[in-house]
Amino acid sequence: MTQKQRRGSRAVQAREAAREKAARFVKQEEERLRIAGEAILLQEEIDDFDEETERRVAKLREERNAQLVEKRQRFDALVVEMLDTEIPAQQVAERLGISVGQVRTAKRNFDQAVAALAEQGADEPAGAAPSEAAGEPVGSESEASTPDAAAAPQPAAAAYNFPPPGGPVSLPAQDGSPENAEGATLPPGSAG
Repeated sequence: MTQKQRRGSRAVQAREAAREKAARFVKQEEERLRIAGEAILLQEEIDDFDEETERRVAKLREERNAQLVEKRQRFDALVVEMLDTEIPAQQVAERLGISVGQVRTAKRNFDQAVAALAEQGADEPAGAAPSEAAGEPVGSESEASTPDAAAAPQPAAAAYNFPPPGGPVSLPAQDGSPENAEGATLPPGSAG
């Protein structure tokens, strides 16, 4: 073999090796493009999923807050109702398993809710919707159109019966009060 032939065969071998490397590179590049494309699509799916999850969590928090407000109003009304049975705040606290401070806070919150309702009642036109007049949180349009929203109970403060502002307040007569003194009999030995 001559030197020229050797160079020619080496050149052919070099070109063949270059073609194989180029083919491997193209195949690897196609695989890299496929992987990158899938990764980009998956990242977009992750972002969309994350946004949707955050939206759902925010909606759940709004619903939870609205329900908590309503339940706290009902609880405050029950605390006030028990106070209206003429027992001290200490006994109410013991019976309900809460502190006296919580009893006072419930009474204050209830009184504020009643005052707000009275104020709203004086300011609203006659055709106002009852849920708005009762101070219920008004949800989105889709929530308001559901049957559950229409059947939702009024806040406890609205259901509680109070005399009109500036009207006469009547308290039930208590044992030993002057209203009951006529029919009462004194125990023996107490007259004196």
